[in-house]
Amino acid sequence: MKLPRRTSKRGRVEIIPMIDTILILLIFYMSFSTFAAKEKRIDSRLPVIAKASSQAPTEVPMDLTIHVHDLDHMLVNGAPVESAYLRTAMMQMGSTGQKATIVIEAEPETSYQAVINALDACAQAHMTNVAFRPLSDKAPDKAPEK
Repeated sequence: MKLPRRTSKRGRVEIIPMIDTILILLIFYMSFSTFAAKEKRIDSRLPVIAKASSQAPTEVPMDLTIHVHDLDHMLVNGAPVESAYLRTAMMQMGSTGQKATIVIEAEPETSYQAVINALDACAQAHMTNVAFRPLSDKAPDKAPEK
């Protein structure tokens, strides 16, 4: 007795229902996601050039430039200062209530942590008038010789 052979059907992947399912999932996730980006900011003010202002002669604003080389070496108005002393000096200046404009500048290869340490010293002393000044990437190239 001979048994008839069964013909096997080849399996097929139906692509249209899969595309429909992916489209429905995409619409579902897009409808329940938020598009508002939450940003964490450091409160700082950029310097603004103002016209001549009339200030009382007793109130003289102090301008400080903090040049950050690395975590341990900083220059304050050209004088070398260590980061631990910078924090103490800022706290003393903040406790006297003297208004100061602080400009933090760093070279491109300076680590972000070193700049943040200088910014933290200003924040702990409640110095709010802080600005950043980027330095150029390279020194200007020589003019080509003819």
